[in-house]
Amino acid sequence: AAKLAQARADARTLDPRETAGQVGSVADAYRVQDALAAASDAVRGWKVSALIPEQQRGYPTDRPVAGPLFAPFFHASPASVTLARFVAPLLECEIAFRLGRDLPPSEEPYDRADLEDAVEALVPAIEIADCRLPADAPDLLKLADDMGNGAFIAGNPVRHWRGIDLRGREVVLSHDGREIARGPCIKILGDPLMGVVGLANAQPLPAGGLKRGQIVTTGTCITPLPMKAGAYVADFGVLGRVAMTVN
Repeated sequence: AAKLAQARADARTLDPRETAGQVGSVADAYRVQDALAAASDAVRGWKVSALIPEQQRGYPTDRPVAGPLFAPFFHASPASVTLARFVAPLLECEIAFRLGRDLPPSEEPYDRADLEDAVEALVPAIEIADCRLPADAPDLLKLADDMGNGAFIAGNPVRHWRGIDLRGREVVLSHDGREIARGPCIKILGDPLMGVVGLANAQPLPAGGLKRGQIVTTGTCITPLPMKAGAYVADFGVLGRVAMTVN
């Protein structure tokens, strides 16, 4: 955890040989995340991955996995970030959800209705994905490294989200006023909320798990793009816009 935290602070790639043999399971990766969380101000949310069996084999596990979003790297739109603070940043446009109550481990699996009741708002977002490890590093090491989170930019919460049909809606990402990408808001499982259902049923999680006020972001709606200097706007239509300037 100390080595990963220092690599993040230095914006450099960590040689996987420095961590050889220390992360051999999801439980090991979560213990590293626990240590990183203890050194952070707070866990503001979670990113979820490995929602389907093909993705889970790399860990290996039979459930989704999560990476914490730490307060120092969590920003409200409009945000300003510095390119030199990242290693190899990629931009992703995502649908996230803010929890209105804690979601502890449950003997009975959570279903969509449970999560719809627990979520207080939908949040459009940009994630800056950035890994302090080489691209060919084991998935478990990347999981330990906050699952490759560099920063998170949250748009304005949409409280009356239940009446909005995401089918057919797209997010459009522009850079300095020019469209550079677009993608469907239902790219994740055909229903982004199902990503939150999967994570709620994949507990226990590190750092105290899913808490009221935290955000769960469900994955990118666009093909990730390398980040460069300039002004970015992710337009989610009726869900709002997320703005970020990269210096």
